[in-house]
Amino acid sequence: MPPQVKHAFPSWLARHYPGILIAAIGGICAEAISQHYGAPAMLIALLIGLAIHFVHDLDSAKPGIGFASRDVLRFGVALLGLKIAYSDIVSIGLAPLLLVAGAMAVTMVSAVFGARMLGLSHEFAALSGGSVAVCGASAAAAISSVLPQDKDSERSLAVVIAVVTVMATVAMIFYPLLIAALGLSPQDMGVILGGTIHDVAQVVAAGKAISPKVGELSILVKLMRVAMLLPIVMAVHFWLGRGAANQQSTGKVQLVPSFLVAFFAFAALNSLHLVSETMSTWGATASHYFLVVAITAIGIKTDLKSVLDVGWRPFALIVFETIIMLLVVLGGVLAMR
Repeated sequence: MPPQVKHAFPSWLARHYPGILIAAIGGICAEAISQHYGAPAMLIALLIGLAIHFVHDLDSAKPGIGFASRDVLRFGVALLGLKIAYSDIVSIGLAPLLLVAGAMAVTMVSAVFGARMLGLSHEFAALSGGSVAVCGASAAAAISSVLPQDKDSERSLAVVIAVVTVMATVAMIFYPLLIAALGLSPQDMGVILGGTIHDVAQVVAAGKAISPKVGELSILVKLMRVAMLLPIVMAVHFWLGRGAANQQSTGKVQLVPSFLVAFFAFAALNSLHLVSETMSTWGATASHYFLVVAITAIGIKTDLKSVLDVGWRPFALIVFETIIMLLVVLGGVLAMR
């Protein structure tokens, strides 16, 4: 190891470990509460972070909390690629894939127009639209990491994570009741649940509440949406945040953020079966824990009062996007019967 690295790492660790430790403990508590009560881990992590916002005023904690909210977040997003196996996604069939991809595109476009009507920024439209279209809190965190970073962006991310997680829980309860009343086939049920519910955990719960077969199909459709994280984050990166977030952290502009390259590489390795099933499972689990810790840190950096001051418009936009996603997928499934 070069002498410079030997001396630099202890210095870096001394500056960062207090904040990282606080975020990690908060994340562990969030996961424990989630496991015990069945509540969404991301939402619990955000609430814990908001509750201990005061620690961000400690000079000793700021560097580590910043690292956790930025770099640990990117590690978590990169490892999401290990959840994706393109052969499994293709097995769903061309028509459902095109329908869900089209619904995602319509939702993103609707987010932009909805934000304009409500007087919200393009950045919030990208954040909320991507979160609803792709995979909830994880997608919001990934998109946020390529947008310009300031207090407004942290507040917007906190709002999106909170509202989208609540909407995903509502969808988990009511969507199965809706599609059961329509008398759809297991294939159609899986497409609707996997193609509309925001977070992976809620998709799993909703699908398996109907039957194991619907659960498996809905998870495959949901993973197709997760696979679309890369092109959507890249599109947002070039549209709104090209180089902004990377320039702040590295001092130079990157054409393609390195964590997106890693996401693609992990997805490719998993799709080519170059990663063992055990390693893939460990990687996906690590991704989840990294994201929980990162969202705890984001909550710590965010003032709760500023979140409460945003008003009804962000909530209305996310509800609108959720309805659009449901109507497009449900309408498409009914039209193809």
